[in-house]
Amino acid sequence: MKIGIVSSEFHPINAAAAARSGSWASFFVKLGHEVTVFTSAQADPGNGNLVRSWFRTPDNRASIAKRFLQEICLGLDLACRIMLNVKKTEVNLITSPPFFMAALCALACRLIGIPYVFDVRDRYPNALFELGILSAESLPGRLLLGIEKVVYESSLFVSTVTKGLVADLNGINRGREPLLSCNGYADIPFKEQPLSNPRFPRFTIVYHGRLGRFYDLEVLCEVIELLEDMEPEIRFLMIGDLSVLEARRSWGNVDFMSEMPLVELAPVLARCHMGICLLKETEAMRKALPAKTFDFIGSGLPMIVSPGGELFEMVAKEGIGLGFQQNNARSIAKVIFELYQNRDQLETMRKNVLIVRTEYGREKQAKSLLERLSKEIIY
Repeated sequence: MKIGIVSSEFHPINAAAAARSGSWASFFVKLGHEVTVFTSAQADPGNGNLVRSWFRTPDNRASIAKRFLQEICLGLDLACRIMLNVKKTEVNLITSPPFFMAALCALACRLIGIPYVFDVRDRYPNALFELGILSAESLPGRLLLGIEKVVYESSLFVSTVTKGLVADLNGINRGREPLLSCNGYADIPFKEQPLSNPRFPRFTIVYHGRLGRFYDLEVLCEVIELLEDMEPEIRFLMIGDLSVLEARRSWGNVDFMSEMPLVELAPVLARCHMGICLLKETEAMRKALPAKTFDFIGSGLPMIVSPGGELFEMVAKEGIGLGFQQNNARSIAKVIFELYQNRDQLETMRKNVLIVRTEYGREKQAKSLLERLSKEIIY
């Protein structure tokens, strides 16, 4: 099968979209399918059959207006490239966000008669409504909801990353049930070997990735400050482009590391004691399972998560960490301090992570996507 993958990010970018689309590409190629990836300018031209845009990936830290313009430019460029390469693909997998980029690429597929799957990692425009950027009742809000409806209804099917989003999207595509395809962790970098690495001598809580609009930076900072006073031997390791945190003050218990490829990141994560992921208390985030939490699972790390929602429920059900219904910095700091003192409880959670991790590899998720795709194409 000739499969196109449309993603704003691809290797070597360290981001959720790149990890998700990269796992699809490698798995499909391994099974003998012909894969073409349509992506941004930062992708490595030597990495497979890429069609790269002139434009870069939209910047999460940019203003709303600038981000919108970046998405439109990238979307128009990739849409043109999809139409120019019509003979290279029989079906396209389009992952969103960026929503405007993805919607333009979906339109291109409709114009040239190529079926597409629309992959929803975060549901836009609902996220914009919850952040207070737009009102659902406003003219722009109604327009975006209309675009969303058309994009979903015109797809072969919709895939998404959490049970909450499956429930939201059920019935939106002519009765075709959405496919649950979790993020998972990248199988090759997070192989068994890194799990045998010795942990850091100092008790280390790790965060990696970006601190975008959906993460509770204020509560995270307060937790770090409280633990600095409670127990100086507890340190936080922050990996990635986290200048927004680094610039806030001089941190005595925080070490920063630059963004690194997954093959380098995996053994570093495995040397830590816990991961942390504090999302904002919004309805959208209660239905989120961020990619970084699967990297923690792949590394054998228990995790601290909040607020209540699907991530909280997964962690509680599997016994792989501790969750909080609300983002209460004092409660979170107190529990981390208690885990620092009681390593037996932490070790029990780590053993649980090692038991369940086999269920969350990206290749397993890609297999279910390919099975559904093959069935839809045949019928």
